[in-house]
Amino acid sequence: MSYKGKGYLMVITAAVLWGLSGIAAQELYKISEIPSLFVVFLRMTAMAVVFIPVSVIRKKDKPLECFGNKRDIITLLLFALIGSTYVQYSYYEAIRYSNAATGTVLQYAAPIFVLIAMAFINRKFPKPIEMLCVAMAVAGIFLISTHGSIKSLAISPKAVFFGITSAMAYAFYSIEPVDFIKKYGSMYLLGFSSLISLCLLLVSGLADIYIIKTSVELFYLLFIIVLGTVCTFSLFLAGLARIGPSTAAVLSALEPLVSTLVSAFLFSTIFTAADGIGIALVMAAVLFLTLWGGKDKKM
Repeated sequence: MSYKGKGYLMVITAAVLWGLSGIAAQELYKISEIPSLFVVFLRMTAMAVVFIPVSVIRKKDKPLECFGNKRDIITLLLFALIGSTYVQYSYYEAIRYSNAATGTVLQYAAPIFVLIAMAFINRKFPKPIEMLCVAMAVAGIFLISTHGSIKSLAISPKAVFFGITSAMAYAFYSIEPVDFIKKYGSMYLLGFSSLISLCLLLVSGLADIYIIKTSVELFYLLFIIVLGTVCTFSLFLAGLARIGPSTAAVLSALEPLVSTLVSAFLFSTIFTAADGIGIALVMAAVLFLTLWGGKDKKM
């Protein structure tokens, strides 16, 4: 297989595993009262254990270089709080109060918030095609949230809140650490931000320790941590370096698609016609926006 071919396969596999990981969380919440922050804590621990040694080996001359730069420390702290902890917590809470497909699709709207944020930052009004994508995404979220009726929400208000704020936090995840990644690399950012996150969760007492009661709970947790965290991030980052960010972003559309299809056909999650149209609108808006964004830059 060619160099780029392996990249495609890596990103596709990561997107599918991420989608299945959302399903695993959905099923876990059906049989367990496990706190979302405990799931986040375990994921952070796994990423810190895997990515920090790799990062230190790669930067063996100055492995802790970023901690000598005040701006880099602030970036790392902000990313740990918003780009790591809250992104994951809000995503899992959205799944808890709705389902994997809804939570994933709502978070998948993140590029729309990136567009809006960049328009303010650059003081430049979005192009007509970009405004169309925003309108499509808003319409899609409306349909998912209300089934087309303005009289009431069709899903829990908490699901809407956590889903949308997860997308906003994911937009921050995409914008804020760009310079840091260019300087130190993605694995360095993920490893050390995860370490900071899990330390903050421990010190604050927010990560309540949960005792796993059944083998089914253990299975879902291991799936989320091993396949849905360590393997997915490793595969995605490796594939990203081979095929570029725009192509990887398009292939990532498989994540909400997998969550939706598996939820519907294997776990009998009921979707209305309005849900289907809403999901399609959000996905189409993000894909159009990604494809319109221009050619990939070299990694």
